[in-house]
Amino acid sequence: MIVLLAAFISLSPSISSSKVCASSAQHINTSGLSIQILYPCNNSIEAVAGSKLEITCRVLAELHMGKILMYWLANHTYIEDYSKSNRVKEIRTEQKGTEKSYLEVTLSFSKVERKDFEINFACIILSVEIDQETFISIKPIVSYVDLHTAIAVAILISIILISTCIYKLLKFKPPVNYGILN
Repeated sequence: MIVLLAAFISLSPSISSSKVCASSAQHINTSGLSIQILYPCNNSIEAVAGSKLEITCRVLAELHMGKILMYWLANHTYIEDYSKSNRVKEIRTEQKGTEKSYLEVTLSFSKVERKDFEINFACIILSVEIDQETFISIKPIVSYVDLHTAIAVAILISIILISTCIYKLLKFKPPVNYGILN
């Protein structure tokens, strides 16, 4: 099963949320059937405003589980209502193996906006056997360029001021000639 999971992850398209949770939640119902939520992991990811982004809710389930409904919510609102302009869409895929299937619902942003940084995106997984929710939030990438530029300017100004002060203190003063006046 681990080899199958590794093969699936390596074959799946490379997206920003393609990692598997370190402690992925596995739920086993009373009949012994299991469903494992691989991603998201109730965490946050970083993105740049204006960029494209894809976040995939990934579940591994036994084929005998029956119908599993998966969808995304944005602050308890359906994605269709959150993004009426279709800037954010849900894309559903399924890969069936011999005993298990991978179900995915990808949240595809054509353009990340600043308002997305304030939203809690939840992946909802529903079936007769399970009712589960995992979430992810998007945070802006911290830019250290401005901070580094400010520090460099401050250091440069400090060097100039210190050099000027030292120059004025140690400036060569010509000897004073005292003459006798008649």
